[in-house]
Amino acid sequence: GLPKNMNNTSGPRVEASKAYGEKIESLFSLPVHYQDERLTTVEAERMLIEQADVSRGKRKKVIDKLAAQLILQNYLDRNY
Repeated sequence: GLPKNMNNTSGPRVEASKAYGEKIESLFSLPVHYQDERLTTVEAERMLIEQADVSRGKRKKVIDKLAAQLILQNYLDRNY
């Protein structure tokens, strides 16, 4: 994921993500693709509340995993 600001600007987290991606590319000689991750945590929380009726405590444990799945699915939907 690429953690852009809501106004589509890049901040320190974007730069850190890109630096990490460059290390991965160099280490494994594989291309790294970036996917905008704005609002994926909000979407994940909404899904957990509306579709699964998950309690707040359980949401905290799984929300990042679900957001990561959404980022990957968004990438696949846009590129394949």
